[in-house]
Amino acid sequence: MRIQALIATSVLAFPLTALAEGDSPWLPIPGQLLLGVNHAHQSAKDAYIGDTKVSISNITSGAASTFKRTTTSFSLNYGLSDAVSLDATLGYGKVDAGAADDDSGMLDSVVGAKWRVLDEFEAPMLPTVTLRAALIINGNYNGARLAGLGNDANGYELAAIMGKQLTSELALWGELGFQDRSSDVPSATFVELGARYRVAPQWSTSIGYAAKRYAGSLDIGGTGFTADRFQQVKEERNVAKLSVGYAIAGNQGVALNLARVVGDGRNTNNDNQIIGVSYTYGL
Repeated sequence: MRIQALIATSVLAFPLTALAEGDSPWLPIPGQLLLGVNHAHQSAKDAYIGDTKVSISNITSGAASTFKRTTTSFSLNYGLSDAVSLDATLGYGKVDAGAADDDSGMLDSVVGAKWRVLDEFEAPMLPTVTLRAALIINGNYNGARLAGLGNDANGYELAAIMGKQLTSELALWGELGFQDRSSDVPSATFVELGARYRVAPQWSTSIGYAAKRYAGSLDIGGTGFTADRFQQVKEERNVAKLSVGYAIAGNQGVALNLARVVGDGRNTNNDNQIIGVSYTYGL
């Protein structure tokens, strides 16, 4: 049961993009290697300039009506011991803002380690608690542009993740994290909440909510803003997620991931459609 739950949760917890945040508290078993691939497409017809929603057409003076982003990422997760795992994620992305701007290149790579400090399978009345640390290695894109693929800076992430398998069908988890980067990119805090329900022996569905907040006070178009400071703005973003996963032969899984930006935002694209597919294979 434990191995089945770990594999199913790992499949459904696979991030929509090659970002560090959005992880699972459950680790691969010692000696197990999980290989994952994820492809996602995001599109937005408007964006927040400061806290004001403006259409992409108005922002680009008619040069584009939609901001599109496509990413493909690859992930490795290895169970080093019963309480420690190692992971790495790398990917390639492309953004398209019509005649206004576009870019493509390697996304930021993430290399991390997780340490499970509390195991619900050993203490059934308590949740699983895992601590995570990761390095964020800058990709080869230009972040100081409308079609930036990221923050264009090296950094690190620290996070605490908690989860509980309430029944054989239902699991809950949450994550609280902090990111810090170089090149005057403001630090960020993020929260991730999720729930998974196994509706059949091989089928699971999950819902989630993610919120991220950057420090600072710089707004796009505000006092002190220039075209080379896109990655230094104060960003606020909330995302609702839905996934459906299918386990194959006990050690493989595929998932369809849907998401969209919800609520108010700040200096971010209002992605009304995020669609991703993922595949995980356990060795």
